[in-house]
Amino acid sequence: MTEKPDIACVVLAGGASARFGGDKGLAVLQGRPLIGHVLERLRAQTGGVVGVNAAEGSSYAAFADVVVPDLLGGGLGPLAGVHAALSWAKGQGSERVVTCAVDTPFLPDDLVERFLATDGPAVAASCGRVHPVCGIWPVGLLPQLERRLADGQRAAWGWAQHCWAQRIEFAALDGLDPFFNINTAEDLAAASKL
Repeated sequence: MTEKPDIACVVLAGGASARFGGDKGLAVLQGRPLIGHVLERLRAQTGGVVGVNAAEGSSYAAFADVVVPDLLGGGLGPLAGVHAALSWAKGQGSERVVTCAVDTPFLPDDLVERFLATDGPAVAASCGRVHPVCGIWPVGLLPQLERRLADGQRAAWGWAQHCWAQRIEFAALDGLDPFFNINTAEDLAAASKL
């Protein structure tokens, strides 16, 4: 059996889930919360710590190895979560960190392996779309990200382009986009059928 790589992963779950109407990471899909599905997929691929970017004292502490809170205030969106993940990884002495969204329960089984095969930042792509918060980030990018956020630049795709992140293409499996994300109650109902 091949040993799993030792790389930290952080699930981004710090958003307001406004379109969902509540904390979507705790919404139940097939008897388990979404966060459980995402963590299970990541833990199967890494021997490293798997954390969740969420507020201190959040319910996610019961699921994750560690809670990684945002360090920047002001509701800066998913890039604040990437920033928190990079800052935390740097403090752990890690060179890189993988991030993904809490609303993607069908993540590919080879996500971490394919990210690790790159030598720089990389983001996932599938079915003609890029998923810029699902990526691998060298901690050396932290100062650049801090400058962008300080300048008011919050677009995740803009950040991926800025740091020349490689696009890693993932194929649909049996017609299912592995990065199908759940933003609404209707999406959750559709996911339960998949």
